[in-house]
Amino acid sequence: LDRAEAMHRKALTIDEKLGWQEGVARDYGNLGLIYRTRGELDRAEEMLRKALDIYQKLGSQEGMANQYGNLGLIYRTSGDLERAEELLLKALDIDQKLGQEDRIAIQYGNLGVIYQTRGDLNLAEEMHRKALDINERFGQKVGIANQYGNLGLIYRMRGDLDRAEQMHRKALEMDERLGRAEGMASQYGNLGLI
Repeated sequence: LDRAEAMHRKALTIDEKLGWQEGVARDYGNLGLIYRTRGELDRAEEMLRKALDIYQKLGSQEGMANQYGNLGLIYRTSGDLERAEELLLKALDIDQKLGQEDRIAIQYGNLGVIYQTRGDLNLAEEMHRKALDINERFGQKVGIANQYGNLGLIYRMRGDLDRAEQMHRKALEMDERLGRAEGMASQYGNLGLI
């Protein structure tokens, strides 16, 4: 992450000298993602807001949608589910207008996690199923594995352990095929809880 930050800072310096605002926005967005990964949520928010401001001035719908989604994740992580939902819905609206199916699936999945956290399991399941349908339609294997895992968590919360196990086993099978160690570890842990 330190090396990634250094490279994005160099890119930012060059893009600022060139006056290439889209590049500057992209650089701020990437720095925000680095800070989010580190858990530095305040710095992440600052960078993402700078990126969003530039994308708004440029009228870049795709850029705005990406930053709304990223900011939504920051607020979800910090526990502000209302703001997270608001921003993710803005991102979803733009992504739907642009026909960005991969991004739509991501927004549905993120909204599903928010609703699950709130205890609205029916709405959470609806969001995760929408995300799963899109991921299956486009062959997005990582997305498919993630949504099976999310559905397994919902069924476990409802006490439907057989369906929960079925979903986690599907996620595990997909993660094994993809060689995703993190996903496999998560699914083994979920199966252990069941």
